[in-house]
Amino acid sequence: MSFMDSKCICGLQQSTCGVAPADPFYPARDDEKWIAISYATCIVCVALVAVYAFVRTFLYLKEKHRDQNTEEFCTARGTQNGWRIAFSFFGSAVGSWCIAAPSSFAVYTGYVGLLMYSIASGLPVLILALCGAAINKKHENVVSVGDFVGRRFGPVLKTVTVLLCLFNMSIAMLAEYTTIGSLFEDFVGSLSWPMIITVGILTMAYTMYGGLYISIMTDQIQSYVTILFIAVIAIYTAVTFRAPLPKPIPNDVNFSMDYETGYVSWPLGANQFGYSAIFSMPVALMAATVFSEAMWQKVWASKDRKALFFGGTLGAFMITIAVFIFGLGGWLAAWAGYINFSTNTNLYLFQVFRDELYEGAVEGAPYSYYGYIYNGASARVRSTIGIITLMLALIMNTSAIDSLQNGLTSAIATQWFKNQHILFARVIVIIINVPIMVIATRKYTVLQLFLVSNMLTTCWFLPVLSGLFDCTTDFVGEDGALFGGTFALLWTIGYGTIRASRFLSGTDAIDCGAWYAWWGNFNYEWDYFLVASGSSVVGMAGWGLCRWALKRAFGSAGPGISTLFGYLPGFRFITGGGLDTDLMDVCGLSSFKTSKAEGADAHSSPSAGSAPDEHVLSKNEHELAKTVDADDVDVANMDPVVNIDATGDPAAKK
Repeated sequence: MSFMDSKCICGLQQSTCGVAPADPFYPARDDEKWIAISYATCIVCVALVAVYAFVRTFLYLKEKHRDQNTEEFCTARGTQNGWRIAFSFFGSAVGSWCIAAPSSFAVYTGYVGLLMYSIASGLPVLILALCGAAINKKHENVVSVGDFVGRRFGPVLKTVTVLLCLFNMSIAMLAEYTTIGSLFEDFVGSLSWPMIITVGILTMAYTMYGGLYISIMTDQIQSYVTILFIAVIAIYTAVTFRAPLPKPIPNDVNFSMDYETGYVSWPLGANQFGYSAIFSMPVALMAATVFSEAMWQKVWASKDRKALFFGGTLGAFMITIAVFIFGLGGWLAAWAGYINFSTNTNLYLFQVFRDELYEGAVEGAPYSYYGYIYNGASARVRSTIGIITLMLALIMNTSAIDSLQNGLTSAIATQWFKNQHILFARVIVIIINVPIMVIATRKYTVLQLFLVSNMLTTCWFLPVLSGLFDCTTDFVGEDGALFGGTFALLWTIGYGTIRASRFLSGTDAIDCGAWYAWWGNFNYEWDYFLVASGSSVVGMAGWGLCRWALKRAFGSAGPGISTLFGYLPGFRFITGGGLDTDLMDVCGLSSFKTSKAEGADAHSSPSAGSAPDEHVLSKNEHELAKTVDADDVDVANMDPVVNIDATGDPAAKK
């Protein structure tokens, strides 16, 4: 526990001051055979996925008679049917985090929280498909959500959107590596880093080779296996789970414990935490999905609108069912009394498996005394069902990680390395993975990792989605959207400070208020998400009204932020304008260049970053901006930069 955790948990009266929580307890085992079996089966699983990916990519490239260009590597545009899109949505969304997060969330928020978590996990995929269809209708050659924002608003907000996507997907990947590392350290009883490295290296290898195309292909196979394993686990639990369940369902928000039996009364019924999830979970997960390029890539890869709608609908349904099943396991284990304060929160699901349980009092275990019926000792793998669940977690892990690797690569390559050789996109895959793999060994709590990115994206997702509508885009403009997101971020900290001031004062209230809003709110209290999302709308509306008043009074609202910063050195590159030089020549790698035909294909496509379709300021555009009223530059879809055709003629409107 960090210093801030200790300080604020005590200061906000969330726990007894000075009393450290019990560390997870694992009874000793007689042999190490299950460790060997776990590693052998799981490494074979990942290796088989990698072999399939390499063979499938080789055959694909052989059929094309050439390597992919950067756009094909990042978007696989228009190549996938509805079934593949559905399974790709499912494989990307249902990662190994499902082993840990839904079950622990269900234990702390009850069946209402579990139901909302499940629905909120699938619903954003369907909404994303609808939004993606609208985006494709307006801009057929969009290559990323940042590209869309750039066309609708401007280059500065586009860059902010890309940075938010990078942070959000990095947190998601960190959660994936953390979960699989935690399972091998805590459930298997080994070390976290060997499997993190194994998964990281193999997924990096086939992702570097095949890009988004092979990610979608492996998602399909991984989804089949995931569904099979989920069915096996569900059937096994239904057949073997015969624990006596106390009546009525425990629903104690204070987590009281029976000191005669060791039974902990978790808030498993309908309670304030579950009701809070009715608002907080759909908002949080919708916001996270908007800033996940790994999910938007399915939109660009869909053959047509029909394939996208079908894939989004079926994918959302499968995701909802899967998350509910995983959460239900932890909820049942808590109801049966198999979870207490010394149980590892990432292993709640495993407590429902009869063959993994340690029943009765266990010597040396915290909260386990002589005569106790319930002990809450953390499960350790020692049966076939445990191995099957590990294999399931690993397959889901590789599916999510390769999608996130492609999403991160796409965001970086299309923003800062457009029109460059595919080699640089492949190098990016390595650069973004290594530091995340290292941080994953710190074993952060998965729910808290997601809370950081969920709060941040909640502050910004409505300003970004407002670009879908001409009326809001024209009224708010790029500056208004930027102000709305920034205002929401600051006001969320302010709201946390106000809440904390009931217990603390001065800088302690600020510190702990911000800590709880962004890290300590593991129950996802609804008011924080309402403040984050609502204040962004208030900020945009306030800016839009001021802008409208200035235009009425003075005929102009003044220059926009992109105009003000457009003359700074490096602005064009930072905001996605690309480089004027070929990095292959600069790095002395000209001999590795692809054929001219392929290079022309990459450079001629507007979606690959050609000048006419990009919201960037070139030298000619700077000169043109001087002759246009400054206020016009700030109006979405009316920016002269957007409406310049390939010849530089400002009269040629799209």
